[in-house]
Amino acid sequence: MEEKQKKMLGYIFAGIIVVGLVLAIVGMFLGAVTAEVMNKSESIGLFDEGWDLVSEVASPTFAIIAFIVTIVGGVVLVVNSVLKILGKEVKFLGLIGGALTLIGAILILVAGLMLAGDMNEATPAIDPYSAGIGIWLGFIGGLLAGAAGIVGSLKAFN
Repeated sequence: MEEKQKKMLGYIFAGIIVVGLVLAIVGMFLGAVTAEVMNKSESIGLFDEGWDLVSEVASPTFAIIAFIVTIVGGVVLVVNSVLKILGKEVKFLGLIGGALTLIGAILILVAGLMLAGDMNEATPAIDPYSAGIGIWLGFIGGLLAGAAGIVGSLKAFN
């Protein structure tokens, strides 16, 4: 592969990583669980007061940790991308950051589904809860960033 093409692929992967990181950060502050209450969508975010109602069952701590793992992995990937563009890439950073980001993305999805399940158990009379948009954005963002980081670190693209 020509040097100019490799550099362009590096920019594309860096862009995908940044987009994925932004999605994960935004997702952390949007609704973690959602319910349809009287034909209106109600969301509870990770940092909202709504967890007090079901504090004996549901806790957003696991989801917050999963988001932090994903964001830290994404930041490692951004640093690696900047170093790569400057010609000072540390190859294992892409693999470590990609793995962290992918693991974090999977944990975000698991945490969101667990939270929705816990809310359904704690409040059976209320309309059923499901994972909210924040969980899905965090999951998709983590997958995008992690995959781009790992693929960008492969020998074929260096």
